[in-house]
Amino acid sequence: MKRLLYICVATLVIFTSCSKIKELRDDPDLTPLQQGFKATSAINYCASLAVMAFQGETLPPQVRVSSGSGNEYSQSIIMYVEAGDDFPVPFNSHIGEVIIAGIWDANQESGVISIIFGDLDIFNGELQFYGMHTVPVKRKFDSERFITVFAQQDVVIGQGSDTLLNLGLIPRIEFDKELERLEDEQPDDVFIAVSQNVWFTQFYQNDPADLYDDSYEVNGGGQIAEAANTSGGITYHALIETKYDGSCTLNPNRGTGFIQNIKAGEGVDLGNITLDFHSECDGKADVTFATGKYVSSNGRAVNIHFD
Repeated sequence: MKRLLYICVATLVIFTSCSKIKELRDDPDLTPLQQGFKATSAINYCASLAVMAFQGETLPPQVRVSSGSGNEYSQSIIMYVEAGDDFPVPFNSHIGEVIIAGIWDANQESGVISIIFGDLDIFNGELQFYGMHTVPVKRKFDSERFITVFAQQDVVIGQGSDTLLNLGLIPRIEFDKELERLEDEQPDDVFIAVSQNVWFTQFYQNDPADLYDDSYEVNGGGQIAEAANTSGGITYHALIETKYDGSCTLNPNRGTGFIQNIKAGEGVDLGNITLDFHSECDGKADVTFATGKYVSSNGRAVNIHFD
């Protein structure tokens, strides 16, 4: 009887130890960071396409454009984009048709676009990322780079409306107000970014005729959609000086990613994790500091699943 008891205890210890070892080896849950980066990448793709159209560049074959006079603006467009395996949206797959509407002021080299995504799934089927109300885009002063910004209130989750495409009705005062958002200070600290729900992007069209040759930098963070997790916390993410280009479709090649898990209603920090992106195109990032539920990831290179 004692022998059987010893065997049972030993088996339980071994099983528990194996479970702990597996837990230590498992990649951390980076869902909010994945959602933020994938959404930002899709919006950047649309903004770059719109700039190509506004500047009269040759568009990829998966794009159809309907142009208008723009009334009081230099130009208005509606773009229909068939995104898929042959012409992918970076870091997103199988998102179907995308519709981009935009107005452009050539004198200011600036515009405002709205976006409808046909089937962009960044929430694993739990929610639909339907589109964006408004995203301002402008060439930076004395620079070849463009800048965009969007906030959580711009994001349309669930059912949307075709009124997203009625940008031609925006009066000049509203257009200018959208551009003023680009003048706000960009966050350079992860703890500031997680509380703002704002994402800034700068992009450079290395070859204006090649959509996949662009380079990007993202600064911002917060929540794309408000949600609690199984641990009773609310997770926020940040991306600081996060750079990527067409040379790698698995991970950014520079910058910092961050997740903070806060206990709902109490403000108690349940854990946070800081990752550095690296130049190797291996789908990983280096964990530089982790606490709480993420502590077992310290010092590791983890799979980020941005692909």
